[in-house]
Amino acid sequence: MVSGIEDQNIFVQLPPGYEAPQGFVARLCRSLYGLRDSAYRFHKTLSDWMIEYGFTPLDADRTMFKLERDGKVIIVALYVDDGL
Repeated sequence: MVSGIEDQNIFVQLPPGYEAPQGFVARLCRSLYGLRDSAYRFHKTLSDWMIEYGFTPLDADRTMFKLERDGKVIIVALYVDDGL
């Protein structure tokens, strides 16, 4: 699964059942489902991967990518459902 890599520090309280000193928090290394910007981070990570492998985003719709090789065309539509 592709998870957005964090470029900012996000801290969360530990869920019930974890034993830690009072006031202890955890720093996320990756984006989690349900965070406000998870869909954006997922889209950015996957878009960067698509570009790295030779796809180019279309000017008319930045969620669609095109790859042309040997006279053949591949078009990929990227949709991230961020509704909870």
